[in-house]
This record gives sequence, structure tokens and C-alpha cells, in this order.
Amino acid sequence: MKYFFTIILSFSLYTACAQKATNNIDSIYYFLDTANTPVKEQMWDVGIESKYKYFTIKCPCLKYNSEPTFVYDLKNIGQRIDRNSFDKINTKSLATLITLAKQTSDLTAETLYVYFLIEKSGNNYDIHKVRLLTPRKRETSIDYENIPAEKTNKKNE
Repeated sequence: MKYFFTIILSFSLYTACAQKATNNIDSIYYFLDTANTPVKEQMWDVGIESKYKYFTIKCPCLKYNSEPTFVYDLKNIGQRIDRNSFDKINTKSLATLITLAKQTSDLTAETLYVYFLIEKSGNNYDIHKVRLLTPRKRETSIDYENIPAEKTNKKNE
């Protein structure tokens, strides 16, 4: 019976800590205007792969020399807002975005921040909730073969 109460108490503490951690999630907004990006922020690689749209910052600044990559599912159309709503959003700079990505590279990014990328769409703006991919260690293999030097026959020379 004592063992049972210890398990219940441990589970209660775990649940309380998990709820406390989820209350501290902060929303990070970044405005990505590929048509009018300042020269010092032209570090983005944007593309579509399979059913995902990806946004990669060309900066090998994460663990394992990984680049911060944000993705969202193309089926998710996001939220369209007008200029007035956009002006009320506190957007972060690229340097801040990279710093926050570095902080979360050891953890699951969703535990600390929820990332949103904003793209211009005509006179409106599209907000997409994106996911920061966790850096993965790439195993490199080196294949090599020792080839012995050819023996020259001095008699044939």
C-alpha cells in the first residue's frame, strides 16, 4: 500500500510540473518578406518538399552544425490578417530568432516557444504556425581502400 501511494504522489508531482512548464510557452513571430528582405537578413532558403513548406536559415549555428529549419504542413492554410492586425503583432528580428533557436536546440522546441512565420500575401498577411526541427547528428562514413603501389620490374625498363 505504501508503494501505491508513492506512485500516486510521483505521478501528481509530474503532472503538476508538466502543467507549470506548458504555462510558460511564449509565442515568437517573425515577418519574412522575401521580396523586401534587408541585405543582412538575406539568409533564408524557402522551398516545398513533399507536403511541407520549409524555411531554413542558412547559418550552421545549431548543434551538429545544423541550420535552423522551420516547417509547416501545406494543408494548413494558416490565418490571414490585414495590415491593422499585423501592426499590433510584436515581431522579432532575425538575430533574436537565431538566438532562440540556439536556446532550444538541446530541448524540444515546442516546450519553450511556439513559432509563427508571417508572409505577405497581396495586401494581407498570412500567419503560419511552424515547427522548429530538432538538430540531428549526421553520421559520416569514410569508405577507403588501400591500393598497393604497383611494383615496377626494372628488367623491363
